[in-house]
This record gives sequence, structure tokens and C-alpha cells, in this order.
Amino acid sequence: MTLTKKQRLICYCAYLFTRLLHITYRYRWYGLAHYEAAQTASPQKSVAIALWHQNALASALSHAGRRLAVIVSRSFDGEIIASVMARMGIGSARGSSSRGGREAMREVLRLVRQGIDAGITVDGPRGPRHEVKPGIISIASHTGIAIVPLAAMGHRTWALSRSWDRFRIPVPFTTVYCLYGAPIRVPPSLSEDEFERYRETLKLNLLQLEEQLTVWQKTGPNAPAEAKGLRPHSN
Repeated sequence: MTLTKKQRLICYCAYLFTRLLHITYRYRWYGLAHYEAAQTASPQKSVAIALWHQNALASALSHAGRRLAVIVSRSFDGEIIASVMARMGIGSARGSSSRGGREAMREVLRLVRQGIDAGITVDGPRGPRHEVKPGIISIASHTGIAIVPLAAMGHRTWALSRSWDRFRIPVPFTTVYCLYGAPIRVPPSLSEDEFERYRETLKLNLLQLEEQLTVWQKTGPNAPAEAKGLRPHSN
């Protein structure tokens, strides 16, 4: 997409705003052993990170500068996101379920085979909210990489009530909790019923992580959580 001067300015202002937010956040990772185990077991040393669309900002910023690529639409909104992510050290594959989906899928497959993680908003970009779309299951099945569920949420957060998913923006200077779930490994050949079971498994795992973070919003991480192997790692 060829951008006008005004559009380039909008992209740069969006980056400055995002960068300012990022440097105020304190990130704490839990369940990092799940991610490391999935990455080690992959021949490509890459994983498919699954997340809900409403947590996309916190999830992406918590992985800034890492070998990660996200699927971004071909719209101007997508251009803003891709521009911001590029400046934050995150790659992108352009396309969505409505435009350029096949091209984006091919690009994601190429990237994961090069050892780059794929970050996928499994219910995006338009919902329904908290319903897993089939793309990530297909990627895991074709490549052999594991799916690692991720929930990332600010201890204090703003929710955009008019967005379809109540998109979340962590409040400046808050702690962002990043919780990985156990890897999900998908075999290369699936029946239709098996495919649906993996979608449902991923959905339930993401909802469980979401529930845990909702508790932490009220109480903060506690000793019982760490006893389950969710040892924190801070930035």
C-alpha cells in the first residue's frame, strides 16, 4: 500500500503513542517453561502463539524485539498496526479471513519454517468473540509446531466498550501479566471431528488462562499459582 504524507504521519504518531505505553509497563511472565518446552521440541524452534484479539496489544508489546510475526489485515488500520509492530521489532504477514487470507497463511508457514514464531489472534479480526477460527489448527497441523496459548492482561486496564471484543489497553505504569499455557500438539492428518476437538481444546485453554488473569487483576499473583510451576520472570 502506498501511503500519503498524512497517513505516514498517522502511523508514526501511533508508534510514538505505543512506544510511550510500552516503556511504562512492567512485564511479568508466568508458565515460561511451557513456551520453552514447545520451542525446544520444534524442528524449526518456533511455535504458534494463540491469543484472544482483545489481548493483542499487551501480548504483542510483551514480545517486542523477539522473533515473532503477526497476521495483520490489508486495510489502512492494518497498515498502522504493521508499521507500529515493525518499529517495535515484530514482523507481520498481511491478510485476513476476508482479504488475502491464503497469502497470509502462506507467509506465516514460510516464517515459522525459518524459526519465527507466529502470533495469531484466534478470534480476530471481527469475531465472534472467544471463538477459535480454524487457521491456527491448520498451521500447527501442516508444520508440526506446537500451539502455545497466551493470555496477557494489565493489572489495571482500559476496555473499549464500543469494540466488538472490548479491546483492552493496559493503563500506563501498570504491571502486565503474561501467562503461557501448556503446549497443544496437532497431528498432521485430522478428521473433521478431530479438527473441531482441537479447536475446542484451544478455546477452553485460553478461557482458563483468561480466568486466571482476571483473578490476578483483583489479587495479584499468589503463592498457589507459583506452586503450580508458574514461576514469574520479570523484565
